[in-house]
Amino acid sequence: MRRVVARFENGEDASDAEDDLREADFEPERPDIENPFFDPSARPPEARGLLWGGLIGGIVGVAVLLAMAMDMIWFPRLSPFLTAGRLTLVTFGFSIGVAVGGFVGGVWGMLRGVPDPEGPRVEVMVPDARVEDVRNRLRDHDATRVDDAVTHHGSG
Repeated sequence: MRRVVARFENGEDASDAEDDLREADFEPERPDIENPFFDPSARPPEARGLLWGGLIGGIVGVAVLLAMAMDMIWFPRLSPFLTAGRLTLVTFGFSIGVAVGGFVGGVWGMLRGVPDPEGPRVEVMVPDARVEDVRNRLRDHDATRVDDAVTHHGSG
């Protein structure tokens, strides 16, 4: 079984989607999710932190190792790295920068609060075989976001 949650711009579209799902023998409801981390339609804040932290860290890592290769800055213990070629230095600098920046960005994102969901939501429990049908029905009623999460596995 899957739990499909859709977000809408206005209540009229959400009501139309609920009516359509009832006609198709589903039981939609308006979810009351107190913790946004359990809402499959909420974007986790750490994702944005990981992306920007990784990109900025990668660029800084490349810049630092290239500056070391061109003798613009010097760190005594890191100088053996400079025996590598420039492509190796760029790759290594980018990799280390992405790892450090992604970690810092992810932690920063986790410290931020999860934004409150905007607009009404509709939730429906669906067997795995009918998930695409429900997702298409919700999109037909102008859902701005449709996500699902597995609730449990089993026959049914």
